[in-house]
Amino acid sequence: MMIIRPATAHDRQPLFALVAGIANFNAEEIELAREVIGDGLASAKSGYHILVAIASSDDHLTGFICYGPIPISDRRWDLYWIGVEPGRARSGVGSQLLAGMETRLGPGQRVYVDTSSTPGYTSARSFYERHGYRVAAVFPDFYRQGDDKIVYVKDL
Repeated sequence: MMIIRPATAHDRQPLFALVAGIANFNAEEIELAREVIGDGLASAKSGYHILVAIASSDDHLTGFICYGPIPISDRRWDLYWIGVEPGRARSGVGSQLLAGMETRLGPGQRVYVDTSSTPGYTSARSFYERHGYRVAAVFPDFYRQGDDKIVYVKDL
């Protein structure tokens, strides 16, 4: 059983360790995730909302989701990061985190999420599609040559 709750300052190090342990994230992504997590934990004014998944059996942090409102928009949100401990991938933790975010946002909201077109992100793309997100745009060679940016969207 998982408990989904807002992250606290006590979650900083476990979050950093979790991000560093996700093999799909490159060094730049890890550094950016640490920066966003740090900002989100430091101030509610940062605009970053972070939820964590805690295993109720041992109080272990197993995943997180980070999202925030898109500036100068109305009821539009970016899902910045979702990460699950490698040993718990495909166990429903990501789905629970996504549902936790969507429930907190409520109806009438729109969520955007960007991801890579590379093979390492195939499971991420499938995950979003299984949860009702659809491709809204593709930006060829956005991240680097041969690595397109795929933007998904879902109306809640």
